[in-house]
Amino acid sequence: MTAASNYCVVITRPEVQAKQWAEVLAAEGFHSSALNLLAIVPVASEEKIRAIKNKILDFDLYQKAIFVSQNAVDFGMQWLEDYWPQLPMGIDFFAVGATTAKKLSDYGVLVTDLAVSGNGGMTSEDLLRAPGLQQVDGEKIIIFRGCGGRGHMAEELRQRGAWVDYCELYERQLPTTAEVQLQELVQQIGLADQQYLLSVHSGESLENLLQVLNNTASTVKPVLFTLPLLVPSQRIATQAEVAGFTRVICAENATDAAMTQALKSYLASH
Repeated sequence: MTAASNYCVVITRPEVQAKQWAEVLAAEGFHSSALNLLAIVPVASEEKIRAIKNKILDFDLYQKAIFVSQNAVDFGMQWLEDYWPQLPMGIDFFAVGATTAKKLSDYGVLVTDLAVSGNGGMTSEDLLRAPGLQQVDGEKIIIFRGCGGRGHMAEELRQRGAWVDYCELYERQLPTTAEVQLQELVQQIGLADQQYLLSVHSGESLENLLQVLNNTASTVKPVLFTLPLLVPSQRIATQAEVAGFTRVICAENATDAAMTQALKSYLASH
């Protein structure tokens, strides 16, 4: 078994989440380095802000509310607290993953069900298996999320007869510093005695990594494509392999615990 201290994990999460995971990794003996590939910013256009306000004002018309991430909870609850000092009765709250559910509980919101399957999954597909989302014919459901995102959950719920609206609260952007940070990382890798591992927590982070790679010198790609890459799902693992990564480590989900356990299992086998 290789010691964790011999490895440096490159964390590509937004700053707050990156710091949280870095602390978990440090407790396990890993070193870490930051490469910020994703910035979360509130929507800014008048049109998008007006769309949010209209959904929030009509919040009492919905029977179910689904939050897809911690960011969706933070942005969504800020809006709801501004317009609904006391949340309307009769709305069931759902969360994609235990960390999102925990974030809702921090706001005093009880979650009806969350997306954690028997094998620890925390995807939209897992949540769609929740008992509370099986009989939704005629119900109004609102999904709090960022702009864009996957449409699978809404499509499936509509097929079950529900009326589904999105409340799109934030945008994901590629930080302007990413390219410089990547170049600095490659220099570190060339000089370091440690072995490096890359990590991405979402398909969008992987896409941003590939975009930055395409904008850098041709010598950079071979260096990074041969590093182990830790991903949170088989879907993203497939995307990474198609893109050219040769050593992909697949965790059960994107929680700090699952991603860290996948790293430990990888080290145990090398």
